[in-house]
Amino acid sequence: MKKLALIALLATSGAVFAGSGPVINEDSLQIATIKNSSVMNTASGKKSEAKQNISSNAGKVRVNDDQEQITTVKNSSVSNESKGVKSFASQNLSSNIGSVKINDDSTQVTYIKNSYVANLASGYKTKAVQNIASNNGCDTCN
Repeated sequence: MKKLALIALLATSGAVFAGSGPVINEDSLQIATIKNSSVMNTASGKKSEAKQNISSNAGKVRVNDDQEQITTVKNSSVSNESKGVKSFASQNLSSNIGSVKINDDSTQVTYIKNSYVANLASGYKTKAVQNIASNNGCDTCN
């Protein structure tokens, strides 16, 4: 029964996966509320990648209608960390990263109060990318 409900939800969501990535043909609303909690993403080892996306689009995505991305963080910790040689850490809150096309209005809001938000890449030749309520067209950053 759960599989059937999931299939029905996907069929009515307005998202179509083309060869280049998902296409959303209706309003897109992404909301995350984090209160009195901790969200932690970690990766370790050579060429490790830690990718954390909260209320965000990453990669090749096209939205053909209005998009709202809202993230609320209160009394919480949100962290993303990758450790190792040539490691990569990407953290996105209410953001679009990569080849994301919005063909209508876009609203991005991130509200952070009494909280800790961190993105870390440590080691030789590492890279860390952090986006909060923003757009980043870097195709290699997701």
